[in-house]
Amino acid sequence: MGRHRASLGSGCGEVPARRNRRAIAAGEPARTCGRARLPSSRGCGRRGPRGIRGLARNEGHDAVDAWLEERELLDHDAASLRAWGEEFYRETAAMLSSAASELGHDNWHAAIEELRQDHPPEDALVDTYRAEMERSRAAVATAGLATIPYGEDLVVEAMPEFQRPTYPYAAYVAAGPFESSRRGRFWVTLPEADDDENTRRERLEGHPRPGIAVIACHEGYPGHHLQLTVAADQPSLARKAIRSNLMVEGWGLYVEELMTELGYLDSPQTRLLRLKDLLWRAARVAVDVGLATGEMGFDDAVRFMVERPRLEPPNAIAEVRRYTLTPLQPSSYALGRAAILALRDKARAAGWGMRLFHDRVLGAGSLPPKLLEQDLGL
Repeated sequence: MGRHRASLGSGCGEVPARRNRRAIAAGEPARTCGRARLPSSRGCGRRGPRGIRGLARNEGHDAVDAWLEERELLDHDAASLRAWGEEFYRETAAMLSSAASELGHDNWHAAIEELRQDHPPEDALVDTYRAEMERSRAAVATAGLATIPYGEDLVVEAMPEFQRPTYPYAAYVAAGPFESSRRGRFWVTLPEADDDENTRRERLEGHPRPGIAVIACHEGYPGHHLQLTVAADQPSLARKAIRSNLMVEGWGLYVEELMTELGYLDSPQTRLLRLKDLLWRAARVAVDVGLATGEMGFDDAVRFMVERPRLEPPNAIAEVRRYTLTPLQPSSYALGRAAILALRDKARAAGWGMRLFHDRVLGAGSLPPKLLEQDLGL
């Protein structure tokens, strides 16, 4: 979903992001030197056999800096992004500790372990997610949070075998932007037939009951399914095709905050699990930048995800495997959430209502937040 792998290599002439931003804002085509690529030891235009892990560290930093500036129109470079992620992690960890205290625990690790023991059985897991998707859709419609397009549909089913190695929990797959169908698919990862008992237990513990509602909001309504379905209705071919990770993944994380504010995700147990997942997204920033710049190896990244946000070992391995395939996509969740919350503050100051803001944001397509801000006139 919104996966990209690109940056500028040494020897490829760069066009400053500011020039492109002015051109886009004026309705002119942005000037480029061709498709952006990862640098390699064999020169511009070809990737080395080891991919991003084979880059020299300075090249890795340059690649990250160029991607952030040229692709997502951000002011961050690799160093500032990592520092921002670490600060976000500290803030989230403090909120998580406070939420654990409300449940009578001295630390959040013990509180999470207790909640993980309460999960649906394997044969009821898909049906449980399906019921939560239906419940969250009804809540969005009742509260009038946003317009739900006519004819949309969301199918909930088990994760296909070919996606299991990189999606340890669940995933949403939208209809293509040029398809006539408005049917999305939400896949739930079940234990595999050859899993030993310990691995099977760890996989199921990744789906605690109080957290399933959070995932339904993030992936379904008013999350990815709603956002990408509305974006696909764009009459502009360019807007149909643009899919900024910051907007897509940021929206999914933003609606978790939104539904908590509205009281939908406000039970103490659900709040704790939502904050734990937010900590996971904050941890992604440090791991993402570390892998992309070559400062962190695969095993280091897995260890970080197990020891800090406390992912289950088999799920941490699958997560980091995906991070190596989609550099800088993992950071987009936290970055996009922050950008959309900032836009909402501006919209409120301008007197916009909640539904107007959401319909305008969704109706603009999956633009990078910097362009979205200009498009909304905020």
